Amino acid sequence: MKLQRRALNLVILGTFGMMTSLAQTPHRRAALNKPLQRELLRMETDDQRFRGILEAEMMKMSTKGTSAASPEYVEAVRKQDEIDARNMARLEEIVKGHGWPGRSLVGEEAAKAAFLILQHSDLARQQKYFPMLKAAAKRGEARPADAAMLEDRVLVRQGKPQLYGTQLHSGPETGGKLVLSPIEDEEHVDERRIAVGLMPLGEYLKHFGLEYKPAPRH
Repeated sequence: MKLQRRALNLVILGTFGMMTSLAQTPHRRAALNKPLQRELLRMETDDQRFRGILEAEMMKMSTKGTSAASPEYVEAVRKQDEIDARNMARLEEIVKGHGWPGRSLVGEEAAKAAFLILQHSDLARQQKYFPMLKAAAKRGEARPADAAMLEDRVLVRQGKPQLYGTQLHSGPETGGKLVLSPIEDEEHVDERRIAVGLMPLGEYLKHFGLEYKPAPRH
């Protein structure tokens, strides 16, 4: 059961980041670190290797209202865990040598890859490197939406309400159904989302087959 709950979080808490944000303006610079860019893009491919399987299985469980994971699901989690640990270890080496790999260093897509790798890491490393990602976003070196998603994930993992409504969860306590994790000051969540380039919460939740009922305004 512990593996199952953690596995569900692996899928839900941030895997859908690529469809949360509005269009971003590309950041261009002539001199990119091409070898590092290619490496990060390969790491991104590995980061997504089994997540399609996990997402599909998770949605099946949510539709059926069950939290019982199939053997195939558990095996996919095990394999993806190994990849995620390897990716994060390498990302730490990259950060030590270059600082946070932002757009100016590796380009837009590879910078996003660095975020995804951190997003799928453990809480301790997320807490350690979140300030670097947030600072990079302020400099225009990373997407503000990515920093917002990671901030939400850290808060939820700490047992606190999230700020941007990017995190959902599923497990025995929800009867296998996907539910939105609690949001701090939910009345103004869409204002915060728009400020960082995220689509409105109701539109985001439609991707999960959920209907959003906004918090009443006081």
